[in-house]
Amino acid sequence: MKYLSLAVGLGLGLAGLTAQAATQYTGDKVQGIQVISELDVSDLTVGQHRFMVETVETGTGQRWYVPVMVAKGAAEGKKVLLQAGVHGDELNGVRVVQQVMEQLEPAKMKGTVIGVIGPNRSGIERVSRTWAVSTSGGEFVDYNRVQPGKEFGTAPQRQAWLMWNKVYKGNVDVAIDFHTQSTGAAYPLFIYADYRHPEVPTIAELFPADQIKKDPGEPGSVETSFIEAGIAAITVELGVPRLYQQDMITRGIQGSQNVLAHYKVIDKKIEDTAESRKAYIGNEMTSIGAKTGGFADILVNIGDDVKKGQKVAVQRNAFGDVVAEYTSDKDGKVLAIGTDVTREPRALLVRILSINPAESCSKGC
Repeated sequence: MKYLSLAVGLGLGLAGLTAQAATQYTGDKVQGIQVISELDVSDLTVGQHRFMVETVETGTGQRWYVPVMVAKGAAEGKKVLLQAGVHGDELNGVRVVQQVMEQLEPAKMKGTVIGVIGPNRSGIERVSRTWAVSTSGGEFVDYNRVQPGKEFGTAPQRQAWLMWNKVYKGNVDVAIDFHTQSTGAAYPLFIYADYRHPEVPTIAELFPADQIKKDPGEPGSVETSFIEAGIAAITVELGVPRLYQQDMITRGIQGSQNVLAHYKVIDKKIEDTAESRKAYIGNEMTSIGAKTGGFADILVNIGDDVKKGQKVAVQRNAFGDVVAEYTSDKDGKVLAIGTDVTREPRALLVRILSINPAESCSKGC
């Protein structure tokens, strides 16, 4: 299996993910919440638990702390991770995780649910996609491209390593990583799903998604790192950044609860799924980026059907003259649009999801 060979290369073999030490308490508290340096859900009592996980140091030696919630069920079962804030400007998922955790009743559960808020501490404090590294004058790093990290790497690499080895390791059987589009763009409820993993099609389609992409993964992402370790994982994109959108939050909660019900962690009827929403499931994605700078006029909306050759956007200069026009190169459905009017070269204008009939693309290309 590809997952096993890749997992060995990453140092994340299945055996490594199942081995874990006891929960390590530092003896400190942050805002009244116990601080831990390592989590092992097997030694927790039945019930709801809250922790601050001590992670990487800043340049002055202070630690970042990641809020983690655990609902430990009365009976054995699947261990499900719900995470938001890998990108700090993508916030709908934060409210999803909070509300799902709040509604759980551990005495009636079979299994464990872990809620993680903002593992990208630098990004979420700055409401930014990136982790700001201060060394050598500074740089900005995409925290969702450095997974599963390095023990002696840069600050974001070490943060990722600590999360993998001190929080996820041994505690996760299924992972749902919540995102939104980046600042300046918008998605519907959209899911990246690696259909090569046997459980992924089911969990992806348990969400009331608008669109799903059969996807071969993104190296360095949370989702793909779990997949490469043989663990079912999906990336759930919930609309737009920087806002709480109630519809997206409600549907994110429903999808999460559907997954928990599927694995019998909770006893609940499965309803409002990708099938009931008539989700569009594609396997190929095309991003139309700006060729020049200018004021963008997007001519399509998210969810619109488009035809090959259809004009989807124009750009104008400051005098109102058209400087560029953009057309779709295939039939498909509008997956994302740029929402900022001013667009520099290569900035996203329109993203199209489509279906490529080639056998090589059957599970994503």
